[in-house]
Amino acid sequence: MTAGVSAAAAQAIEWYARRASGAFTEQDQLHLNQWLTDDPSHLRAWEMLQRQLNQAMTPLVQQPAVVHALCDAGYSRRRLLRGALGLGALAVGAQLLTMPGGPLHARLRADLRTSTAQRRTFTLADGSTLQLNAQSAVDLHFDRGQRHVQLLRGAVQAQVRSDPARPFVLACPWGEAWLDSGRCVLAMQAGQPQLWALDGSVQVRTPLHRQHLHAGQGLVFDGSRWQDLPLRYVDERSWTRGLLEVHDQSLGQVIEHLAPYHAGVLRVSAEAAALRISGVFTLDDTRQALAALKDVLPLRIDTWLGLWTKVEHA
Repeated sequence: MTAGVSAAAAQAIEWYARRASGAFTEQDQLHLNQWLTDDPSHLRAWEMLQRQLNQAMTPLVQQPAVVHALCDAGYSRRRLLRGALGLGALAVGAQLLTMPGGPLHARLRADLRTSTAQRRTFTLADGSTLQLNAQSAVDLHFDRGQRHVQLLRGAVQAQVRSDPARPFVLACPWGEAWLDSGRCVLAMQAGQPQLWALDGSVQVRTPLHRQHLHAGQGLVFDGSRWQDLPLRYVDERSWTRGLLEVHDQSLGQVIEHLAPYHAGVLRVSAEAAALRISGVFTLDDTRQALAALKDVLPLRIDTWLGLWTKVEHA
């Protein structure tokens, strides 16, 4: 353990680094949730880390030289984060996280972003519009040859205005959606990336595959390739209407979709997360959605001070 850092703080840093690594699975999230509930000191350490990172952001933007030196050191992201935070160089670590490609860039420095319980529509320079789901973020790159939108987190609906000279590209880590005009939804939530063509046609491009989608068709990324939606899925189109529509889905995934709309921390135990549910729930009132879930599933929902909500199997 790093000198001067408690065991709980060191573990919180490790969990934070693992979650930011780009390879954090749904099972890892369940383990993190369990760690947070195992001991009150774990939650305190996790919340303190979050506060320290937020407080360190403002002065950091004027220290690029320090970040550059750390980047040149060749450390892995996780090792660098542990070292920077554990040794008290929290400011340097936080700046590194907010650089393009860093795990906090999407939250704090993306070109367009939304906060908790906020859906927002942005009009782009070409007249196209982007509607972002709650806690979503995108980066923009428009030039003479292309209009490129990179989804960093959450979900986005693009209404694309035709520009014969510049195709519109909506990208995520698993591929790109190319369209000349029309409307589509791309989502990266709850470990199930989805793409829907709503109006017009969309071409899905990956290094090894191309596929056309027509209005009403959708694909899901299964971990290795884009494929037709299974019978069990979350309809990623429904958030644009303020709804969450699920078809025989795990409660864990439902909670992950509700969390961006929930004020405070929303957690679910591993036992409860495995329960299956179908239905339509409101996103704009998560208390009502949780009450509806409790009506049909054997759940106990505990809330402390309106800031911490835990969903457990009854």
